[in-house]
Amino acid sequence: MAAPIDNQSRVVAFVSIFTAIAVVLDSIPIIPGFYSGVWDSWLFLISPLYGIILGPVVGATSIAMGSFIGHLVYFRDPFELLFMFGTPLGAGISGLVFQKRWSPVLAIYSFLLAGYFITPVSWQLPMWGVWDILVGFGILLIFSFISSMKIWKRTWKQEHVLGLLFAIVIGLETDVLFRVFVLVPGQTYRFFYGLTIEALQAIWWGAGFITPLKVIMSVTVGLMVGNSLLRLLPSEMISEDY
Repeated sequence: MAAPIDNQSRVVAFVSIFTAIAVVLDSIPIIPGFYSGVWDSWLFLISPLYGIILGPVVGATSIAMGSFIGHLVYFRDPFELLFMFGTPLGAGISGLVFQKRWSPVLAIYSFLLAGYFITPVSWQLPMWGVWDILVGFGILLIFSFISSMKIWKRTWKQEHVLGLLFAIVIGLETDVLFRVFVLVPGQTYRFFYGLTIEALQAIWWGAGFITPLKVIMSVTVGLMVGNSLLRLLPSEMISEDY
């Protein structure tokens, strides 16, 4: 379910507006002087809505452009230009979930999660640090099964709050999971930051508290903003894809 963009000019208009918003939010640090990590700017508050409102492809493109420009306006370090790709990936996943396109979502989530757990370093890290990612995966499996078995008869349009909530959470957790994948299986914790296993363990204990808090913040804002936008769109202007 995404706002239909039926011609080139409307594509440019939608992407430009949402990209500008992304630039502004990505240029504002959560904590001044804090420039690294999953939640280094306020863009996370609405990032899933890009995929939900614009669709997975256009939404991911828009937020990728905005995030890149925002990273240049408020420059962190060159390493963050790699981690920032988690934002468009998460936005795209939110769009796919909202459209109930489970196969690519499950494939991407499973690949990233498997990559983390087959990495020996992850065996020394507390499971607490990724508990929210695991819960998200479990919920994803349950919902995809219910949907494929036609157990849930209502559409996201009828229960769009539930669909919006689910899409936001899974999109955010995919964003986090991508960054975890780059950090641990990608060994960037060592190559980029020179972290020891002990330092990584300490970060993991803190992540188990901080990340879910930020997810709650994004869900709260996303539900208020996204629910209003979806209600403003007449049914004939809603399309499953474009």
